[in-house]
Amino acid sequence: MRTRTLLSIFAAFLLYCLPIYSQDSLKTRPDANGPTIVNVSVFVIDIREIDGAKQMYSGDVAVRLRWKDLRLASSEKLRSLPLTVAWNPGIQLVNRIAVQTTLPDMLDVDSEGNVMYRQRYIGQFSCMMDLREFPFDRQSVPVRFAAPGFSPSDIKFVQDQESAIAQTITLTDWKIQSWKLSDKPFQLVPGGLTLASFQFEFSAQRRFYYFLVQIIIPMTLIVAMSWIVFWLDPTQPGPRVSISITSMLTVVAYRLLLSSFLPRLPFLTRMDYFVFSSTSLVFFSLVCIVAINWLLLGKKESAALKLDRVARWIFPTAFLIVTIKCFVY
Repeated sequence: MRTRTLLSIFAAFLLYCLPIYSQDSLKTRPDANGPTIVNVSVFVIDIREIDGAKQMYSGDVAVRLRWKDLRLASSEKLRSLPLTVAWNPGIQLVNRIAVQTTLPDMLDVDSEGNVMYRQRYIGQFSCMMDLREFPFDRQSVPVRFAAPGFSPSDIKFVQDQESAIAQTITLTDWKIQSWKLSDKPFQLVPGGLTLASFQFEFSAQRRFYYFLVQIIIPMTLIVAMSWIVFWLDPTQPGPRVSISITSMLTVVAYRLLLSSFLPRLPFLTRMDYFVFSSTSLVFFSLVCIVAINWLLLGKKESAALKLDRVARWIFPTAFLIVTIKCFVY
């Protein structure tokens, strides 16, 4: 009787422990003798905004991972399992700012043990941008995933053939030129642990037309307005000085408008050089008007008129050189 009781207890123990053991064993990598091959495809559904001032972009990204785990093979053609039941790469977004997922964390498994994981990420992603060429800049915009706890020797991410960007996106001020998906090891800190990682990166070129119409052409007209003073009567300095000061204040206002497109940079962009040079030319035209008036007050009318005539051509020529230097070379 006692032996039968002990056998019953032992049988109950096995029935309790075996499911736990089998479930834990499924959480180890399928390929213990080499890296687990994980096929990756990334589809960018939408890109809503690329913000250079905040060094970020807003997007909608779908990711699909596929790998093989023979331990999950069964007679069922297709079944769905919770993500926590079996092994998975456990990918995390490296450059996320405020991102939410919309799909349930489930694994789709077929009868041969082929596993598929899908997820959709919507929100804001960080992106380091080199803005020296603004507004003619091209930026490489990444979305990067890493597998915490796994090194490149544990997981090898391989590109599927379905990665792409949607043809119709809401982004209006950038043009998408190309994209690529690459297996790229990631280090959280230099010299630290190297993690298995993959990155989808697309190249975007800023559309120049908006800045041409909204900033460059109006700025050119404002600077040209400061040249009109050299065709006015030099004996009446009041209107000439008034026009020069108005031009100066308007240029400064446009400089403030431009600051909304850029962060606080330790260097000057192409547009900064253009605006700064335009401001300087307007200021020097004001200085020239004051000098002409000073010569007239000193009874040096011939020198004043000569300076007035020379200034009519010096300032437009200087502005032309500045424009070519800023936007061509």
